[in-house]
Amino acid sequence: MKFHRQTRKRYYEDSYAGHCQASVIKIEADMIELDATVAFPEGGGQEADHGTITLNNGRVLRFIDVRKMYGHAPGINGFPDVQVGGVIWHKVHPDDVSLLSDLHIGDNVAICIDTDRRARLSLSHTASHILYVAVGMIRPDAVQSTLGCHIRTDGARFDFGVSERFTAEQISQIEACAYDLVLRNAAITMSAHPQEPDLRSWHCEQHQIACGGTHLNRTGPVGRLVVKRKSLGTGKERLSCSFPDAVFDTTRFY
Repeated sequence: MKFHRQTRKRYYEDSYAGHCQASVIKIEADMIELDATVAFPEGGGQEADHGTITLNNGRVLRFIDVRKMYGHAPGINGFPDVQVGGVIWHKVHPDDVSLLSDLHIGDNVAICIDTDRRARLSLSHTASHILYVAVGMIRPDAVQSTLGCHIRTDGARFDFGVSERFTAEQISQIEACAYDLVLRNAAITMSAHPQEPDLRSWHCEQHQIACGGTHLNRTGPVGRLVVKRKSLGTGKERLSCSFPDAVFDTTRFY
């Protein structure tokens, strides 16, 4: 069922927008819904942005989570388990909940994200796709059996449902393939589906991955990927990556 209202997702319009003006649509016990936001909600494995909302009286409250609510399945091939539309709620820090009494429906506010956190999440998400591309080159069977992923500020991981474990040699090959892509400093672009703008795809060279997260525009800043394997039990393998040489850039945010 399609929800009757929708938050304007400014982070899709410009991934380097660090702040925007918005109007208050709804206030819950510890949540705020705005008509627009630059804050990315948790989704697609990527953790949510954090930031601040400045009220008309100048007081500032912090939000520590962002959630997409009341989305609906678009029913378009190639985008399984994706919810589009809906609204976005900003979860207020427990110490700042009392400030909600100063807020009213229709108030204009300024929302700002923690750009250092966004830069790290964007780099980490980009690294996860580089890892995924490399896994596809060495173990395409694993890519076809992806169970899930998690994108943190300091690393990323994929879980795969496979009967054959990753060998140490395969891990080394995956690292080498990933680093080759990084060294080429390949361009990265995002595109929206013509029928549904919330359905987005990541493009790098000949590779395309359905993804609604935030990313860098080139592979180079990710640096060398260190890949580790962990068994999750029979038929389940986890590959995680870190990026000790990464270059984080917040200068492009405004």
